[in-house]
Amino acid sequence: MTSIVIASLPEARAALEAARSSGVVVELESPPDAASIYGVLWFAELNRTLKAEFPGVAFTLTLDCGSRADLAHAALVEGVQRIRFSGHPESAKALRDIAQQVGAELTAN
Repeated sequence: MTSIVIASLPEARAALEAARSSGVVVELESPPDAASIYGVLWFAELNRTLKAEFPGVAFTLTLDCGSRADLAHAALVEGVQRIRFSGHPESAKALRDIAQQVGAELTAN
């Protein structure tokens, strides 16, 4: 698996084009605190666009929510399947429970 930090649709498309050519599974990573910098909806839409444009390419997209539990929760509501959270442990526990219920994954920084 190859991990690539992306901050734009053209970067993500280039990474997935390369993955399609090589057959490698790609893990797309947002920059640190991307949920608060770019917005949850931007990354959720990026994820939906990439899934539509690259239906046969295996990839994951991890959205870094920093310590913002509200943004991590919003990302789960919007269907982001993998989020990174570095906030309070009690918040992380609650978010992990929610993520599990919706088939998503919560990782720690």
